[in-house]
Amino acid sequence: MNLLITGAASGIGASIAELAVKQGHTVIAADLDEAMLRSRWQFEPRVYCMALDVRSQDSWTRLLAQLEEKRCPVEVLINVAGVLRSGRAGELKLDDIELMLGVNLKGVILGTNAVAATMIARGYPGHIINIGSVASLYATPGTTIYATSKYAVRGFSIAAAGDLEPHGIAVSLVGPGPVKTAMLEQQRGDEKAALTFSGSRALDPEEVAQAVLGSVLRQRPLERFLPWREGVLGKLCTVAPGLFLRMTKSAVERGKKHFNAASYR
Repeated sequence: MNLLITGAASGIGASIAELAVKQGHTVIAADLDEAMLRSRWQFEPRVYCMALDVRSQDSWTRLLAQLEEKRCPVEVLINVAGVLRSGRAGELKLDDIELMLGVNLKGVILGTNAVAATMIARGYPGHIINIGSVASLYATPGTTIYATSKYAVRGFSIAAAGDLEPHGIAVSLVGPGPVKTAMLEQQRGDEKAALTFSGSRALDPEEVAQAVLGSVLRQRPLERFLPWREGVLGKLCTVAPGLFLRMTKSAVERGKKHFNAASYR
């Protein structure tokens, strides 16, 4: 199966790509950092390394044209590329707003739209997997724009699933909790991001990869949250947002205590 994975140079994207290669898939590893891609995958013949700015329509068009020339149609798109900058309303920086909405939201929309068009054109029952977050359910103060972008990714994924179902194309949202990546490390010690550390532990990126290329790829669910309890609690919080906001004060204090916890290392 041909898998296009964005954000494949590091973190969750790299872990998904590594597992996909082990499973025998052909991987189109895409990232803005093409040099890092090539240093990671240069000796793996099953991996095509391709530069991609997910925020650019032209970049998506060029990538898909190159794949058409290679006769390597995308059967599964996994939108992983994401960035996080902490910040509270009233203190937000324009550059951070544009970066997070551009990569986390616009990138998912452009990628889904572009790849879905190629799937529809060839009549292939494809699969698009968008990596959201538990922040797709918890509107976390302190990482306000990140949560906004991930909330919107969930809404877009559900709507796109309805659009594409008649064409045999499934759209799945995967929403992991905090994951042991560079993104988590940049939040460590940042009081604005304390809610990220308020749970019992962080996931390993390999756990996310196993879920994405395991049950999600096989079952094509509309959404899957990791761990599953976070999905249940998060949906309750969307029903009772006032209660959620009242709970955040104690959760922030708990998160501060977890900044250096072994379960987050």
